[in-house]
Amino acid sequence: MKKILLTILSAVSLVIAVAAFETVVAVTAAAPGAVFRQGEELKFRIQAPGNDWILRNWRDEVIRRGKRSSDSLTLEALPNGYYKLELPGGIGVRTFAVVPDSDGCGRNHNQYFALDSAQSWLARPDANNPREPANPYEIVSEVARRSGVQMVRERLHWGEVEEKTGQFNWRQYKTNAELLSQRGIQVLGMYHYAPEWAKGKTGKLPVDLVATYSFAKQAVGTLKGMMTAWEFWNEQDIAFAPEAAWDYAAALKAASLGFKAADPEIPVAIGGFAITPLLPYDDVVMENGAGEYFDIFNFHIYRAICEYPDMLENVRKFMARHGIPDRPVWITENGCTMEGSGAENSFLPGLKAHSPEQEMLIAEYVPKAMITLQFLGVDRDFLFVLPPYNELGGAKDWGLMRRDFTVKPGYVAFATLADRLGNAVPEGEVRLGPGLKGRLYRRKDGTKILVYWSLSELDTDKPKPNLSITGLNERKFSLPLSGTLKGVDLFGTPFTAEASEIPASRYPRYLEGVDTLKADIPFSPRKTALLPERKDGLDKTIVFRTELSPDFTLFVGKDCADVKRDSARLKLQVWNCSDREKTGVISVSGGKTAGVPAKIVLPPFEKREFELAFTPRLDEEFKGELRVNGVFGGRAATPLVIPLQSLDAMSAAGRKQEMPQMLDPANWRKNTSGTTKINYDETGKSIIFTTHFPAAEKNRWTYPEYALQLPQESLRGALGVEFEVKVSRASDVMQMLLMAVPEKGKDVYLKVAPPGEKFETRFVPFPPSLDPAKIVRLRLGVNSHGEAITVSVRNIRIFYRR
Repeated sequence: MKKILLTILSAVSLVIAVAAFETVVAVTAAAPGAVFRQGEELKFRIQAPGNDWILRNWRDEVIRRGKRSSDSLTLEALPNGYYKLELPGGIGVRTFAVVPDSDGCGRNHNQYFALDSAQSWLARPDANNPREPANPYEIVSEVARRSGVQMVRERLHWGEVEEKTGQFNWRQYKTNAELLSQRGIQVLGMYHYAPEWAKGKTGKLPVDLVATYSFAKQAVGTLKGMMTAWEFWNEQDIAFAPEAAWDYAAALKAASLGFKAADPEIPVAIGGFAITPLLPYDDVVMENGAGEYFDIFNFHIYRAICEYPDMLENVRKFMARHGIPDRPVWITENGCTMEGSGAENSFLPGLKAHSPEQEMLIAEYVPKAMITLQFLGVDRDFLFVLPPYNELGGAKDWGLMRRDFTVKPGYVAFATLADRLGNAVPEGEVRLGPGLKGRLYRRKDGTKILVYWSLSELDTDKPKPNLSITGLNERKFSLPLSGTLKGVDLFGTPFTAEASEIPASRYPRYLEGVDTLKADIPFSPRKTALLPERKDGLDKTIVFRTELSPDFTLFVGKDCADVKRDSARLKLQVWNCSDREKTGVISVSGGKTAGVPAKIVLPPFEKREFELAFTPRLDEEFKGELRVNGVFGGRAATPLVIPLQSLDAMSAAGRKQEMPQMLDPANWRKNTSGTTKINYDETGKSIIFTTHFPAAEKNRWTYPEYALQLPQESLRGALGVEFEVKVSRASDVMQMLLMAVPEKGKDVYLKVAPPGEKFETRFVPFPPSLDPAKIVRLRLGVNSHGEAITVSVRNIRIFYRR
């Protein structure tokens, strides 16, 4: 027990000492971001009293001591690694990195390991940051180059570039594209935020599809050769696009046509979906023919490593279901949330920063997460994010760089990963023994490299904010080889080990001299096509779009419309995103339609708009579909598909089961990040959940749980849940969810329109992918901005089929 305790304590003191947060600027490095390339002079400037200095490695071991004779200090050459230059007495400290000089290693533009740099937004000059360098765009670009990365993801604000139609000012977006391109780095360009003149009154997506086409074409032409792939929009399944799934699909079609008009060979990625498992919203996007307009499937992942297999299985099933199993899969944002909110106060008021221990947790995460995803079939992974960035009111610290634009340990872990494995391909898994993970790679020259680590809570725990490093998890193993082997640690520092006794810890290492080693579980690469063949006979330049009247109400999941009238009104737009006149016919199915023209003639880059009246045909679940198809010049257009449901019809004809037992506080279990009291209000006939959160708690949620009394409360055949709800302060609600919890498998999160401060009715439909018969518990609650919130619920009922 004493030995175990000492190991844990030494691990904690190690990481705390390694990357001490720099609160004074006494030591500066003569290298961008404090990143020296191997072979560069290690020069520092010191502005502090005293002459002594100490150099420590990342293990907090003193490796050199000395005295300086001036304000300038040049250290003798060091191996690759992460270091700390320290002035005794706590008067100054500077962490810095030495990374490989990768210029002579050749470029692998298909390298799997990538970074989200987002520098046009996140590295904008900030007059409020006294430690920001004078040239932040150049610093981030050079730091990216020194990491060995071959592609980064950038951001672009359409509204800033084209404030007035046809007038372009490419601002820092072109500057950064040039800075990165000059350094041999490819750029995945992504844009959103349509200008006011191109979007609707209340939404964010463009409603002018010709303008969308034109801007995409202009962007590719202007930035050609610098931005080598494009992505349309960002996290459209959440708040970045409040419009319906079919509206996003229409805008994607127009943008893709513009991208390809400028360069038919430019790869196009669908906007990164934010939520996994993938939502019904995403299915509706695909049902609208979106698969014909992108080359790369793309989503974001901010989950625990142990959840990756289920996430990728969900993605693979989704892609197979929609006929795109061969598309490359890119994760354009991959970030760690396991460390929780920043534990240190930044020198900038209101912003938190990672503690040294949190920085080391991220360094551990970088190779483990990226390698795990590669072995699960991901084709490119962009780590979020390179420059400094804070979210959640300043509490969540992102970035491989600090606010003074020096690098954290995670950056050095990435640089080592790119250096060791950037030109290698996976061969398979090697079984090293209990508690160990080994992955074998083969380089272009035929040599092999083994990356390995011991499992830690970062590998095995489910989402658990504020995860701490509990120990190094040191182990030893042997390989069926002989002699002394060479390798490098997490930060690229060389080590040697005997094949019969190889040390491992939670921090990954890379071992060479293993060319005769074979994988116990061979890697099976996915067969992908970056520019896949499309269906013959389609006219993709015809794009349908709608403007629904108040006769329709969009569901909160943006994947279905509630139709309120027997003859519901809408405007159907038919756009011609080409330079040729098109003549054709359209058809509307799914019910009775009035107002469809017999023939349409579309001039180049124009639209026609028609007023329609639609009476849907509903099934036994009160669901239907509005589908628009067209044929122009003998070629079919991709469809417009709007899933429908009539809640009024369901209320009138469906079976309703009142649930008064759900108003009894005794039947609910508290489930919160704060302290919850559950009471019954006789006056309002409602159950009240009052939650107080600690002031330091930034992840504020309360989701009380009701266990269904089976079998009498079985939800078999249920269509959804209806209830009335109000909250104490509407502005405090980040989101409201109903969680359907099955006996086995993953919880299903169902969005609820945010409540107000007076009782309002909410209906939450069960999606087709959910089997209600398997639900055993329901959780209902909110995520809160405030330190206290009260949620009142009444008139709970379950709707069943006829």
